Order: sequence, then C-alpha cells, then structure tokens
Amino acid sequence: MNALAPCRVGVDLGGTGSRAVGVVDGRVVASRDVRSAELGAGTEAERADRLAQLIREVVPAGAELTAVGIGASGPVDVEAGVIHNGATLPWFTGFPVVAALHDRLGVPVGIDNDAVAAAYGELSTISGPADRFLMVTLGTGVGVAMLVDGQPVRGAHGAHPEGGHIPITSDPERCYCGLTGCFEQAASRTTLQQRLSEALGGAETGPGLIADAMAIAADDERVRAVFRDYAVAVGRGLAALHTLWQPRVTVIGGSAAICLPLIREDLHRALARSEDYHVEVELRAAALGDDAGAVGAAMSIAPSPVRPA
Repeated sequence: MNALAPCRVGVDLGGTGSRAVGVVDGRVVASRDVRSAELGAGTEAERADRLAQLIREVVPAGAELTAVGIGASGPVDVEAGVIHNGATLPWFTGFPVVAALHDRLGVPVGIDNDAVAAAYGELSTISGPADRFLMVTLGTGVGVAMLVDGQPVRGAHGAHPEGGHIPITSDPERCYCGLTGCFEQAASRTTLQQRLSEALGGAETGPGLIADAMAIAADDERVRAVFRDYAVAVGRGLAALHTLWQPRVTVIGGSAAICLPLIREDLHRALARSEDYHVEVELRAAALGDDAGAVGAAMSIAPSPVRPA
C-alpha cells in the first residue's frame, strides 16, 4: 500500500477574509478563501467545527493531514493558543481555538500573529541577506512583524509588539484600541478604501475599489491626492519602524499592497531622512501575495508532527 503524502495546512485568519492552503512537499496544492464572518457564525463549537472543515477541504486526495498552523490578527497568546482581538477578529476571540482544533483534527496545531506568519512565508522567498527582516501587512488593519535571524522579535513576556498602534498622526479620532493617531488608523486598506470612496462620491468599498481608483488616478486629482496622502501615512509608519529596528529588508504585503507601483515615489519621499539618520533598507512588495500568511503558517507555525517511535 502506498503511504499517504504528508500535508501541512496553514490558515490566515483575517479580520475580513480568511484563507487556508494545503502544502505538500513545500508546494501549495490547494487553497480556499472564505469571509471570516461566515466562518465565525454560530456558537464557539460551531465556529471550531467550521474552521476544522475548512482545513480538511484543502487536504487533497492521496494526502494525510499532519499539522496545522494559524496566523491570526493579534493580539494572540501563542502559549495558550487563544486569540485576544475582539475588535477585528471577534468570532475566534477568547476561547482556546488551538485546543479545539486539535481535538477535532487529531494533529498538532500552532498559532501566531498573522504578520509573523506572513514574514515567515516571505522570508522563504528571499535569497540574499535578510538577517533583519521587517514585514508590514496593509489589510483590515496594519500588521507588523520583525524577524532577527529568522526569529520574531517579542516583548519581555513573549507578547508580540503591536506595531500597527504606534502613533504617527495628530488625528484626534480614537482607534478601536483606545489611542489616537495609530499607524493602523492611517494606513490600513480599510482607511484607503474609505478615503477613495469619499473622493469618488460614495463608491462601494468592495475588493475592486483600489484597482479601479488606480486606473483613473492620473486623470482625477481627488483620487491622486488620496493615494499621495496614503503614501505619506505608510511612509511615516515605516520610517519609525526603520529607525527603531534597522531592518535590511522590508516587505509590504496585504491587500492594499496592490497600489505600491502607484505610490512608490511618494512613499520613498516620505521615508527620506537626513543623511545622519538614513537607514539603508531594501523595500519590496510581497512575493507570495495573498498566500504569504497561510504559507508561512503552514511551513513555520504548524508544529512538527510527532511520529511513533
């Protein structure tokens, strides 16, 4: 009898949408997207059942599920396997989702911050020096992860630094975290879509809005101004992170990264510092695109399966 191929599954659990991928021999062999609100409907048990079913659906015929990794928008208690993010991921917050999945699937399950997962995924695509690697995801919120020699920078008690909540503006409006001026408030995809909708007279803030706005930006000064302001917001956040963490490589991912070709020049201007404080950083767009978080979760967050002796 032929042995079943081992399949690791990664789940990128986001505030708007979630993606699961099956990985066999280092290759993505199946993927599935679902809206997070749909995935999280019902009781805690029903949510865990639905998430387990999503994972099973990306294990192809002829393969065997061996481990699961989850990247979740934070804060995340990695040791306890619990998400604490009632603001943007309420459906999977406050209960032991890792233990619930282990009970249902019978394989090792690991969890970490979604930006850490994306950083692991993107780091695997880089061949040059990347011992200091910064990942910034521009999605429903802003995710930030710094890897030093391949390991995430953590706080004193193991907590993930929430870089999306560093203050970069004087905007008095409060972020959901209770603070004002957060990087996330100014630079998330959500904010960009809202500003573009206003500039376009109330256009739907759907998944195609950014691409549609990019297509007319050259001829519509209101739209172009939104992208310029967005570049400044992203640049201010990156400048603070670069000054503090001194990365060699910074990768920009998330669904708003689609606009990088349009805002690149404005972004570099916003990053400009005096020569004495300039940080030489290679700035890249995510190579794995929407798969980065799920692939990183599958390959680096999913625990190694325990095999019988």
